[in-house]
Amino acid sequence: MENSTDTRVIRSRTLMENALLSILEKEGVKRLTVKNLCQVAGINRGTFYLHYKDIFHLIEETALIQGLLSVFEPVRIQELRNYPDHEGAYPPIAKAFQYMHKHASFFKALFHSEAPAELKERLQYLVGTRLYENLRRDQADKNESLFTDYAIAYLGNAQFGMIQHWFKTDRAMPPEDIARMLTAYIRHAPCLDHKV
Repeated sequence: MENSTDTRVIRSRTLMENALLSILEKEGVKRLTVKNLCQVAGINRGTFYLHYKDIFHLIEETALIQGLLSVFEPVRIQELRNYPDHEGAYPPIAKAFQYMHKHASFFKALFHSEAPAELKERLQYLVGTRLYENLRRDQADKNESLFTDYAIAYLGNAQFGMIQHWFKTDRAMPPEDIARMLTAYIRHAPCLDHKV
């Protein structure tokens, strides 16, 4: 019985994730609603809410977002700043941009300027703010928590903005180049000179 339940859960989640990808590809993020998703997936709203809190929770749980997060892990600022290749991109950042480039139709839809504010906030946390939370831990014993919070907000917003602009310009710059640019911006960020 447990195996059949597991199979049903996997099937339902697969249907919903496939419907999500289909809507984003064909209709864009503006048409992404629970109602529309349930219609495309052929499920009822009760089934959706059995698995996810809301549409944003579904997005965060997709294999594509989880794959990006496994590459885009919190940055060790000291390691990045001390990375010996001062002309190249920091490898985790390069991998993340290559990953987004590979799955561009999905990420372009999510980073669209007309995406709902809540989605932007969650994405900003996932690909921006979250990446610099090591700064908070690194500075915990230095009584600079307020400064650190502003530095994290600055870096997170800047990174999110760069990713969004990259998709807005239809990835005119190759992933390696945008990764190299972001690496240089982080390495020389004035807000880090105060503490690193």
